[in-house]
Amino acid sequence: MSEELIRLENVSYSYEKNKALDHIDLSFEKKCYCIQGPNGCGKSSLFRILTGLSFPTEGHYYFKGNEINQKYLRSDENRMKFHKAIGFVFQEPEVQLFTRSVEDEIAFGLFQLEKDPSEIRAKVDKYIKMLDLESVRERAPFNLSGGEKKRVALAAILAMDSEILIMDEPLNGLDEEGQEFVTDLLIKLKSTGRMIILSSHNSAFAKKIADTRIIMNKDHKISEIL
Repeated sequence: MSEELIRLENVSYSYEKNKALDHIDLSFEKKCYCIQGPNGCGKSSLFRILTGLSFPTEGHYYFKGNEINQKYLRSDENRMKFHKAIGFVFQEPEVQLFTRSVEDEIAFGLFQLEKDPSEIRAKVDKYIKMLDLESVRERAPFNLSGGEKKRVALAAILAMDSEILIMDEPLNGLDEEGQEFVTDLLIKLKSTGRMIILSSHNSAFAKKIADTRIIMNKDHKISEIL
C-alpha cells in the first residue's frame, strides 16, 4: 500500500467573502491525479493551498504528517524542505520565469539550494535535453513561444528533484505537437514513481494520464472520485 503524503481534512477557502473551496476531504499518495471541473469551481485555489501559497480558512492541510500553515512555514528550514518537495508549474508560465536565459532559469533553484556547480551544470544539460530546449538555451525566457515557456518552467521544476509535481492546465496554450510532447513526458514521469497532480478541461487527456480523477462542481465541492 502506498504511503499517504498529503491529506486535506474539511478544507474550505474563501477570499473577499467569496467561497472557493467548500469542505474538501482528500488524500494523495504516489499516483497521478487529475482535478477536473468547470471554471471557477476551485481548482486553482486548491493548488494554491497544496503549494503553500494560500492557507485554508477552515480545516487542515497535512503534508507528511505536518500541518502546513503560516506558523509552520515561518521556519526557514520547514519552508525550504516543503518548497523543495513540491514543484508547481502555473497555467501561465510567464509568472515564474524571470532570469536572463533558459540555462539560468533551470539553474536558479539549484543555486538557491547551494548545490555543487558541477552538479548544477549536469542537471541543466540533462533537462535541456529532456525538454528539447537546446536551440533556445541561451535565449531570454520571455522571448520564447508559449510552448517553450511551459517546457522551461517544467525543466526548472524537474531539476529541483521535487517529490511532487503539480501542474495547472499543462496543455493550455499548446498546439497539437506541444500537447503530445507534454503528454508523453508526463507518462514517462509517472513511471519514476513521482506523485503528479494536474488540472485539465481535456477529458481525453485526463483519462489517458490519470490514475485517479477528482471531479469538482460549481458549488466548490468534490462531486465524484473516479
